[in-house]
Amino acid sequence: MRFLIIGAGVAGTTAAEELRKRDKSADITLVSEEHHPLYSRVLLPHYLKGKIVRERVFLKKESWYTEQNIEWLTGITCKQLDPRNKFVGLSDGRELPYDKLLIATGGEVRAVDEDVRGVSYFRTLDDADHLVQLLSEQGPGSHAGIFGGGFIACEYLNIFSHFQIPTTLFHRGAHFWTRSLLPEAGALMENHLKNHQVELQANTSVTELKGEKELTSVVTTTGEHAVSLLGVGIGIQPDFSWMREAHVETGVGVKANAFLETNVPDVYTAGDIAEFFDPIIERQIQIGNWMNAMSQGRCVAKTMSGEKTEFRLVSSYATNAIGLEIIFVGDVEKAAADHVHLVGSIESGGVTQIFERQGRVVGGVMIGRNQDRKVVTDGIAQKVDFVSLRRQIP
Repeated sequence: MRFLIIGAGVAGTTAAEELRKRDKSADITLVSEEHHPLYSRVLLPHYLKGKIVRERVFLKKESWYTEQNIEWLTGITCKQLDPRNKFVGLSDGRELPYDKLLIATGGEVRAVDEDVRGVSYFRTLDDADHLVQLLSEQGPGSHAGIFGGGFIACEYLNIFSHFQIPTTLFHRGAHFWTRSLLPEAGALMENHLKNHQVELQANTSVTELKGEKELTSVVTTTGEHAVSLLGVGIGIQPDFSWMREAHVETGVGVKANAFLETNVPDVYTAGDIAEFFDPIIERQIQIGNWMNAMSQGRCVAKTMSGEKTEFRLVSSYATNAIGLEIIFVGDVEKAAADHVHLVGSIESGGVTQIFERQGRVVGGVMIGRNQDRKVVTDGIAQKVDFVSLRRQIP
């Protein structure tokens, strides 16, 4: 059996590891756009702050791939898929055959139009290395900007706060995570950030970067702001071109059923790029977090090796913004909910949003109320209604 995996992040590498456990003799090839062995994206902020050395972020050594008899191709992307003849064409000109193919490519960061020294992205280890250098160049009078209103913006807030760099945050919506948060939750975050001396510019986009050799300011829809460092976190954008040419169905991600099978026979997907049917919340969804990607990699390997396994997980992700804990659980898209209930208040310093659809709880966001996490997670798994869940929340 020939297993080919495009994408060597946590989803793809976990799948390769599980496949090897299940089949000692299979041919397994792992195609990576990066040149590094698997590393933890979760640990990158700790490396940036100097809390751990760079070597600690790696989860695999280069020797691991050889020891596992996994062919590991680095610095390569996929350019073509021929599902009839079952091969993929790579950026180096090679054509690789497969019996089972896994697409686990994640996505590329959405970039601003210009590239000036001082602009930072934060998705890969190379991005982190670049940011370490930029941070070392900041001196007295430095001012940082952040463009974005999501998880990456939170990471930048924590990093710039750690280095005591004054910060202005520009986000395109009225508040953070406008697709998920109610105005009260957005206001709670806004108050917290202002209390930590973060200047906020809502409903704002960056339109131009100033500086010949190094960044000196950004022009936004609200004016010009002096910054020497700009962290950009405005989402990711997968490359679907070669998949669509092969008639792989895509939406916001690569569409798949509950077994992570695409519409094309013997082609599967997992990780950030997967838009899969979730049997717990009962709709098609895309979830981009480490826990989900690792779990999907392990699950899809079972199905690819002949043990058809449904992916079932109440996924959750926790972060913080300068000490304010934020937790997302399950399906947290406001537009897909019939009701979004609010527990707690701005005055108390914590709110929990409960998302309800068709009479049952499907998601939750906790801001400053991490004590609600288990109750909400269990409620989603057990498909309870909001009234029943509310009785369990103090």
